Amino acid sequence: MLEGMLLDDVELKTKLPVPMLDRSQLSIKTILKQCIGKELSKIAMPIAWNEPVSFLQRFAENILYTYLLDMADECNDPVMRMQYVAAFAVSSISSNLDRLSKPFNPLLGETYEFVRDDLPFRYVSEQVSHHPPVSAFSCEPKDGSGRWRYYGSILPKATFSVRNMVVKPKGLLSLELKRHKEVYTWSSLTCTIHNVLVGRLWFEYHGTMEIENHANKMKAVLNFKPFSRTTKELHKVEGTIIDSRKHKLRGLYGFWTVGLFSIDIVVFESFLKEQRKEAKHALKHQQEPAANLAATAAASSLSADSEDADEDVPDVDPAHEQLNLPPNSTTLWRIIPKLEHGAQYYNFSLFTMALNEWSEEGIKLRPPLAPTDSRFRPDIRKMEEGNIDLAGDEKTRLEEKQRAARRAMEKRREEWQPRWFHLVKHEITGDDVWVTNGKYWQRNWSNCPNIY
Repeated sequence: MLEGMLLDDVELKTKLPVPMLDRSQLSIKTILKQCIGKELSKIAMPIAWNEPVSFLQRFAENILYTYLLDMADECNDPVMRMQYVAAFAVSSISSNLDRLSKPFNPLLGETYEFVRDDLPFRYVSEQVSHHPPVSAFSCEPKDGSGRWRYYGSILPKATFSVRNMVVKPKGLLSLELKRHKEVYTWSSLTCTIHNVLVGRLWFEYHGTMEIENHANKMKAVLNFKPFSRTTKELHKVEGTIIDSRKHKLRGLYGFWTVGLFSIDIVVFESFLKEQRKEAKHALKHQQEPAANLAATAAASSLSADSEDADEDVPDVDPAHEQLNLPPNSTTLWRIIPKLEHGAQYYNFSLFTMALNEWSEEGIKLRPPLAPTDSRFRPDIRKMEEGNIDLAGDEKTRLEEKQRAARRAMEKRREEWQPRWFHLVKHEITGDDVWVTNGKYWQRNWSNCPNIY
C-alpha cells in the first residue's frame, strides 16, 4: 500500500546527485581508537564517514509508516489498536538497515519539517539543546483533525569500548489517540555496533521495548533478540500483548528487517516451544564438530592476523526471513523492499532520497520553509553533490559560527530558548518531555536565528 503510494503517486528521485565516496582507503578504526570512553556528540569524525542528512532528517525516517497510526485510530478493538501501535514502534527502526554512516550533528536551533502532497501527515523537529544534544519532534495528520499525535525527544548516548559501541538513546516517546482518549508511551532501543576496532562492522538492536496504553493498562512487551549463533537468526522480534491482569492476549513475531505478525496466543506459545526444540537440536549438532575442531581453531587463532580477521561477524541463515509462520497469522506490517542500487547511496531508501528535495518548482508552489531547515545546510548539500572538501570547510565554518554565537550569549548572560518546542511534565508519567508550542505551522519566521 505505502510502497505504491511512494512509487506511483508522485515523481521522486531514485538516486542522489553522485554515489557515495569510496571509503576503502579510509580507516575508521584509527579514529574510533581515540573515541573510547567519549560521548557520541563529542566525537569529531571525518566528514567522509558522514551521510548527507542531519540527525533531524534521520529521525524523520521513523515516521514513514504512520499509516499504522491511522489504522489504530480507525480501529474499535483495543487489542487490535495495540497491535498496530506495536507494529509502528517496530517499523520505526527499519530504515536503519545497513546504515553505518553517521548523520550530521544538528546545530542548535536547526529545524526540519516534512510535508508531502502524497502522504497524509506532517512532521517537524528542532534541535532544542546542544549540551546535552536533544532533538524534539512532533508528527500529526496534516488535515488538522488531531486524530493522533506522535511526539518525543531523543538524546543519543553512546559509549565506546575496545570491541563495540553501545548507543542508548534517552527520551520518552508518546502517542495520543484522541478519539479513544488513549496515551501510549515507550522508549527507544539499545543498539550495539560490533567490531569497531577489529573486523567488519555490523550492528543489532536488542533489549525489551514495553509499550503501555495508560488508559486501560494494556501492554505490548517486545523482545528484540540478540544474534543467535545456534539458530543463526539476527534482528528477530518476539512479544506478547498482555492486559491489566497480565493475561496474554496475542503473540507478536517477526524481524524488524522484514515485518511484524500477530498470532493467536495458544498457537504462538506452541510455535515458540517448537522453535526452542529445534534450536536445542541444532546446538547439539554444532557442538560435536566444534569439539573436534577446537584444537585446530585455537592454533589458527594464534597465527591469524587480527587486523584482517572478521571477529564475531554473524553467520546469518537467510532462510530465517522466510518466517515459516503458523497458519492464520495476521500481517501487521511489512517493510518496503530496499532499492537495488541503494548500497551506492548510503543504503538510503526511496523515502530518504527525498528528504533533501526542495526544487525551484517546489519553492514556487509550497509555503516557505523556515530558514533554519536542514535542507539549507550548505555542508550537507555540498556532500550530497559530491564536493567533500567544500562540505568539510562548510561544516567547520558552521561549527565555529555556533561556538561564537554561544560565547556571545554567555557574555550577555542569556540562555537559549527553542522557538517551536517547550519543556513540560508529561501529564501521565511525570517525565520531562518536549512538546510543540503549536506555532510552527503558522510559518512566521521573523524570530528565526541565523545559524547558516
